[in-house]
Amino acid sequence: MMNKKLISLALSAAVFCSAQLNASASDITEQNGLVYVPDHSVFFIDVDENKSWAIQAIDYLANSGIVNGKKHCVYSPNTEITRADFITMLSRAFNMNNYANNDNFKDVKEGMYYTKPISAAKNLGIITGDKNENFNPSSPLSRQDAMVILKRTLEKTGIEFDETMLKAYSDNSKISNYARTAVYAFTNAKLVSGNNNKINPTKPILRAEMAVMLYRSLMLEENGLGKPVYLHKNNVVNLCVGDTFYPNVLITNADEEDMFSGLYKSIKLYGQGSEYYVELGESSDMTQIIEWNDDVLSVDGKVMTLSEDMVSICLEPYSVISNKPISTGNEYKSAAVSVQDGVVTAIYYNK
Repeated sequence: MMNKKLISLALSAAVFCSAQLNASASDITEQNGLVYVPDHSVFFIDVDENKSWAIQAIDYLANSGIVNGKKHCVYSPNTEITRADFITMLSRAFNMNNYANNDNFKDVKEGMYYTKPISAAKNLGIITGDKNENFNPSSPLSRQDAMVILKRTLEKTGIEFDETMLKAYSDNSKISNYARTAVYAFTNAKLVSGNNNKINPTKPILRAEMAVMLYRSLMLEENGLGKPVYLHKNNVVNLCVGDTFYPNVLITNADEEDMFSGLYKSIKLYGQGSEYYVELGESSDMTQIIEWNDDVLSVDGKVMTLSEDMVSICLEPYSVISNKPISTGNEYKSAAVSVQDGVVTAIYYNK
C-alpha cells in the first residue's frame, strides 16, 4: 500500500453472522491446526462463488467496517449504490468525518447517516453540487462519477496518477469531458479494466463493483516510476481460523499465480496489526465423523481432548454453530478437526 496518506485509513472490528471477527494485535502463531480460505463471503450470504471477483474486496471492507450489509447478512452486490452510500463508504475508509461542519448541500438533511460524510467531502473539495446546490444523495452514482470522486479522494492523500490515455474503450465517446482523466488514470492504475472493451461510464455502479474499486485503491503500490498501480496476487487471501478473520494474508510458500480455496493444514500463521503471513500444508478433506455424548468427543472413533475456547463452525454459510461439538450424521454430514498439541481447537462442519 502506498505510504502517502494524509487521511488515515480507519479500520475497525466487524461481525459476520453470529461470529465475531477480530484478529489479535499481537504476534500470532498457529501451527498444525487448520485454516480456511473461503470461496464465498464469510460476512454475506448473497456473495458467493458467482461473485468470485468481488469476494475478497467485500469481505476486507466489511471486516474493516467500511461497508455494511442491508440486513440478515445480505449485501445486495447487484444493487446500484446511491451517491450518499458511496460518500459514506469513502468517509469510513479515509476517516474523513473530522472535516465535517455545518456547511452542506441544500438537499442533505441534518441527522442522517450520510450528513457528516457529505459535509466532510464537500469541505475537502472532493464533491460538488449541481447548479441548484443540491447533491441528490438518494440518486444512483454513475461509474464515471465514482471514478472522479475516488480519484479526488486519493489525490488528497498525496497520490499522483498517470492521466495519459494508454487505452481507448470502444465507448470512449460516451465519457464526459470532466471524467476523462479519471477514467484514464484508473485504467492505467488497474483500478478498472472495463467489460468487453467498454467502460460504461454513464451506467450506475453496483455495490460489488464499488467495493472492488475501493479495495484496489487501498492496495495501490508504486509501479517503479512513482505512479500507483494495483497488482492482483492470488497468494494474498482472506483467511479464517475458527471464528477469527484475517484479511489479506500472504501465503509465503506459494507463487502469485497459485489458486487457493478450502481447508488447509497450517504449518505456521504469524503476523501483527494488519500484516499476516501463513505457510500452508496440504489441503484437508471434510470426511471425519464426530460423536459428542456425555461431554466426550470422539473423532472417527478416537476420544480426543477439547480446548477451553474450542468453536464449532459451519463452512457455508460461514458461522459459529456452538462452543461445543455437534455430532455428525443429521444436519451436519461430515467434519474436519483442527488439532494443536493434541487438543481440538476447532471443528469445521459441512451440511
